[in-house]
Amino acid sequence: MLPAAGKINDLTGEVKDGVLFLSFTMPESAKGDTQPKELGGFKVFKACGSCMGAFEPFRDIALEQDKGYTIARGRLYFYDDDLMNGFEYAYRVYPYTKRGTRGDSSNTFTIRWVKPPEAPKDVTATASDARIGLSWPEEEGYLYNVYRYEGNAYPLFPLNSAPLASGLYADSGLTNGKKYTYEVRKLKEADGLLREGEGVKVEATPVDRTAPAAPTMVSAVKTGNAVSITWKENSEKDLAGYNVYRLGAGGSKSKLNRDPIKENSYLDAKSPNERYVSYYVTAVDMAGNESAPSRESIVILKE
Repeated sequence: MLPAAGKINDLTGEVKDGVLFLSFTMPESAKGDTQPKELGGFKVFKACGSCMGAFEPFRDIALEQDKGYTIARGRLYFYDDDLMNGFEYAYRVYPYTKRGTRGDSSNTFTIRWVKPPEAPKDVTATASDARIGLSWPEEEGYLYNVYRYEGNAYPLFPLNSAPLASGLYADSGLTNGKKYTYEVRKLKEADGLLREGEGVKVEATPVDRTAPAAPTMVSAVKTGNAVSITWKENSEKDLAGYNVYRLGAGGSKSKLNRDPIKENSYLDAKSPNERYVSYYVTAVDMAGNESAPSRESIVILKE
């Protein structure tokens, strides 16, 4: 059964990325299904009012073909990039069944095309721990949107909940070591509508700069001619291991291991010929961040 007449009554448009994006709520069947099984697609008609032209076929959106449109948040989106500055355009949409039977027209959406803003300049991205900061020079009379790409999917919706008035944006809670792509676009109001121009893409990769916690319960005990050092294991998920340091007479410091130690113990088989020495341990994560030193543990080697 064809979707009932009047189901598409919210056809609207918005200027995004320098083109006109049109969208409408996807029809539902009488049974309340998200999409009627008989629905084959939509025929879009376009008219140029400034050209005194009648409505003519513009696009055939066949739902069985995954191209020329996208569905997000319950709405179907498509775009028109063949527009001339200062001209007025109108659009209508007709649903049709898989058998080709056409339904009633949607509401008519009209717009006067005004050239969107140019792309912003000098957009920079700065990466830190699980965070990327974007900045650009502010221009009077403009607002801004920030988009983040997820793989190859085109971002329809900006990260910011409302247009930005400043030239700064921070995106946090990110995955360290993963490359992110952003796009910043300018907006300017015309005819009561915010119009968004093309954007500038930048890439950045957040880097882990947070060191693990310092190890605790470090204990150094003389065992024959060697010294056994133990400590409580750290709980960080990105832990790479530990470093063990020996402090000798005069404050001399030696790192005893070359690579991070995976266990929570170490045997210093070459303890120095001194009266006493002390040891401390640090934790190291996979990014190479080293913790603060643990408390020192002192060992008396000679009475």
